[in-house]
Amino acid sequence: MRYHFIDRIKRIEYGKQIVVLKGVTQTEDFFEDHFVGFPVMPGALIIEAMAQACGALIEISSGYQAFSILLMVEKMKFKKMVHPGDQLVITATMISQHTESAMLETKAEVDGKVVASGTIMVGIATVASHGAHFTQAIQTLESYFAFMLRDAEVVR
Repeated sequence: MRYHFIDRIKRIEYGKQIVVLKGVTQTEDFFEDHFVGFPVMPGALIIEAMAQACGALIEISSGYQAFSILLMVEKMKFKKMVHPGDQLVITATMISQHTESAMLETKAEVDGKVVASGTIMVGIATVASHGAHFTQAIQTLESYFAFMLRDAEVVR
C-alpha cells in the first residue's frame, strides 16, 4: 500500500472494534493544491483512512489470513473540515461479518468532535480461497501492523 493513513493503532478488540490515529501534517502532498492558502484534507482521503481502519480490524483479527477491499460507502456525512495539525481518531465497529464481506460503522473525530461518519462495506479475500500468491501481501501487512500495534491496547 503506497498511501498509509494510519499512524498508530490505539486499541483493538479482535473482531469487534478498532481505534486508530492519523496525524495530519502540513507536509501531506495533497495540501499543495487542496486548497491553495486554505489547506483541507480531502473527504475521499478521510474515507480512505476509515477504510484502512476497517481493513486493519479484519486483517489483524484473522491472524493475517485475510485482507479487505473497499466495496461500498453508505450514508457518509462530513461535519467539519480537517486541517494540518489535526489528529484524526478513527473508530471502526463491526456491524456484521460474513465469509466474503463485512459491514462496519465508522467515525472520524478531531478533538472529540465528529468530523465524518458513515457505514463502510468491505470485501474479504482469504489466503485459503485465493492461494499462495497473496503470501507476500500478507507478510507485508503483518510487519506493517506489528509496528502499528506496538503500544496498542489489545483485547482478544
